[in-house]
Amino acid sequence: MRQVNARVAIVAALALVTVGAVALESGASDPASSSVTVPRTVGQTQTVSWTGTVPAGSVHNSDCNEVQVGTEDTHTVDVQAGSYSKFDARFTFQITWDVRPPLPGGVFNPSDLVLTVNEPGGADAGDTESAEVGSSDNSTPDSGTATETVVAHDLGTGTYTVLVCGFTNTEAQSYRGTVSVTTEPKPTLPSLSAGATQGLEFGASVPVDAQRDEAEPLVEIDRNGNIYACGPTGFSNASDYAQVSTDGGAQFHLLGTPPRGQQALGGGGDCALATGITKNAQGNYQYAYAGLGALTGFTTSTSGDNGHTIANAGPNGNGVPGATTQGALADRQWLTFIDDHTVLLNYNQQQPRNTVVQISHDGGLTYDPTAAIGAPNPTFPGPLRYIAPAGVADSGYAYFPWTKGESVNLAVSKDGGVTWTNCNLVQGGDTVKGGTAGFSVADHDTAGNVYVVWSDRSNYAAWMSVVTAAQVAGCNEPVASAAAGDGVPNVVVGTAPIRVDRDPVKTTVFPWVAAGGAPGRVAVATYAATEDGDPNTADFKAHWNVVVDQSLNALDAAPTFAQVSATTHPFHFDSICLRGLNCDTTSPGDRSLADFFAIAYNPVTGRLTIVFDRGNKRPDEAGGHVATTMAATQAAGPSNGGSTLAASPVVRTATSDASGDALARYSALGVGAPPPDPKPVNEPGADLTGVSVGPDAATGGFTVTFQLASLSATSLAQALADTNAQSLVWLLRFTNGFQDAAASAAWSPGGGWSFGFDQYTTGTGPCDSATNANEKCQVYPQATSIAGSVDTTAGTITLTVPRTVLRQLGPADQYGRPTEIAAGDGARFYDGTALTLANNVSATQSHQSWLYPLDGAAAMDFLLPRAKGKPTR
Repeated sequence: MRQVNARVAIVAALALVTVGAVALESGASDPASSSVTVPRTVGQTQTVSWTGTVPAGSVHNSDCNEVQVGTEDTHTVDVQAGSYSKFDARFTFQITWDVRPPLPGGVFNPSDLVLTVNEPGGADAGDTESAEVGSSDNSTPDSGTATETVVAHDLGTGTYTVLVCGFTNTEAQSYRGTVSVTTEPKPTLPSLSAGATQGLEFGASVPVDAQRDEAEPLVEIDRNGNIYACGPTGFSNASDYAQVSTDGGAQFHLLGTPPRGQQALGGGGDCALATGITKNAQGNYQYAYAGLGALTGFTTSTSGDNGHTIANAGPNGNGVPGATTQGALADRQWLTFIDDHTVLLNYNQQQPRNTVVQISHDGGLTYDPTAAIGAPNPTFPGPLRYIAPAGVADSGYAYFPWTKGESVNLAVSKDGGVTWTNCNLVQGGDTVKGGTAGFSVADHDTAGNVYVVWSDRSNYAAWMSVVTAAQVAGCNEPVASAAAGDGVPNVVVGTAPIRVDRDPVKTTVFPWVAAGGAPGRVAVATYAATEDGDPNTADFKAHWNVVVDQSLNALDAAPTFAQVSATTHPFHFDSICLRGLNCDTTSPGDRSLADFFAIAYNPVTGRLTIVFDRGNKRPDEAGGHVATTMAATQAAGPSNGGSTLAASPVVRTATSDASGDALARYSALGVGAPPPDPKPVNEPGADLTGVSVGPDAATGGFTVTFQLASLSATSLAQALADTNAQSLVWLLRFTNGFQDAAASAAWSPGGGWSFGFDQYTTGTGPCDSATNANEKCQVYPQATSIAGSVDTTAGTITLTVPRTVLRQLGPADQYGRPTEIAAGDGARFYDGTALTLANNVSATQSHQSWLYPLDGAAAMDFLLPRAKGKPTR
């Protein structure tokens, strides 16, 4: 869920979830609380105990967070934990009770209890994603002693709430409770062998949008190779922004009516999108979007022409109920097509908590109000996918992974989303210690083998299990059967989990998987750090890269992986908090990257594309800034499709760009129906054909030269008219030390040309350069004047960037993080991207709001040249 910079709105919305949904603490145990300190050496155990009594009353619920008021007993456990870098700690919460004997005549006298453990702050804080450590409700014997157990690993410091309630107990029932903490050795981490990268390489990262704040970036690639990216910007901004690349990821066009580019009226909390399985009547693959409002429902949109015209159903969906017919309140939705027009929408319903599925028959514009339960009371539901039928006898499969406590599961539908069955992949053990750290994600290859990935919450390692095409049909336990027990399916399928990440990586979060090609070929992307520890805490010191682990033999008994960094420099520093709203309360940490990022396979180019967030956070800052979505595309190495991609240099001095792709009026939004086609038009004055960097002897810095299709007065005036703008901007955006900077040229009819340089600068929400108090966009106000020149005849703009404003990454500090120093000869600058934009609010760049993107050239890393005749240092 998108929460950064919209905390007030989200807290208010989440507060609604607690009303009538969460148990109010009534009974108290003896003693009412206890304290446990995690031992400091391996092989030690500490145990505390208590007793309690559950009031009489048949509750008929398998989770104490949803019982009737006054029907549970409460005990709190204060945990004092240290660092888990040297060992793990297993926490075992357990209750036992004596089952009552039968009544006269042999009638069964039920005494069935439920055990639920909540995080600090927990369910009472209204955090619907991270409230619960776990819950247990197994069957109870007719006589003897009954037991319920919740196991967790590496719990942080804080006060945990233990709830004990009745499933069926007609009389008051006493019980005995314990919690034990045992320290255990950490599992070993396999190392990479020499040459294990297999030639896999990614290029410099392109800003999907050089301004807009978009957390939790999602990527989908249609079967024509169009790359769609989407990300929320917070409930308070009521917007999820989206972009499309039609050239393999070199540049992206903004979807929605310019200049802001909203793809719907509403949303902003979570963003989901999908593309068609088969072509629509227009010969394209339909695009569908659903955006979460303040946990009350969705706004939905669809486009049949690659985003040129978008129809929006409006807030709450005009057919998507604000709450499902099965219950109330909604969170984290996903979409998938099953043909050219039928879309499935799943989401985490809060009251009662289930993953429900609704169906659209009009390309994702409106949805049937009837909802099916796809998974019972999950912790997290993962993204929806669809395996097309393999033959006449095969109906095809919709599926999504889901987690509950220390288990990873799969939900499958063989009838287009109407009914669902489930299976379990793994429960307990090192692979899910402490539960999963966020979402589990799945994808399939062309043969229908399903690859499921997750990260455990104890060691923060990435894991994968494979459900082969032959095994998918065996995922057949009815939802009601799983829900009747402890909520975890009894049917087990899939291969034994294998650890995906390798040494020197120590900590991973947000795993995402892309298959899509030849059987056995799969890639897993994570945010990865070489430092060990708990990334949720504010004192976690680390540098993070986007890392990809690719396997070419994932169906083998012992698959191997190649591991490379997809980012050419650290994109984030220190904490990445995974505890939802608890990141702001009981577990201070940085949640500016929200909860996931994504990787996808392009069936046309054979390349992988990753979208991720860069928040321009400096080491030791409390949090990141604007969540800028970046795209990194595979540059070389094995393709998931089966071929091998030729290498292209990442570090270079020039980039070329195709002409005719500087498009004004690319997209427009209509409510209820698509608007008239905006008829995109190319703007020669903004049409980049190349960009190059070179030495500058006078300043010791560098020059950047933009080559445009035309800089004639007619071309410039036409670009202003077609974008309703007051000025045009040409800029080179690049990473300058820790943060992103830009050198720019601007032109307006009255003011002529201006040239400037900006270190990282943010504007307030929704986007205005007047102040950076709310940091909802990046702006380029030309704060520092620099030299520049324009040759209208040649169509070139040249800027001089002096060395005095340049920074580079320096030697590592005590935590292994790079430092920042003044740039010297050969300094490397990262993700250099030439962009052209239109400023709609001002002729001078000191005032900017939404800048409308027109063109962009593929990103490159480049080195600070040594000026001719200047001696080396």
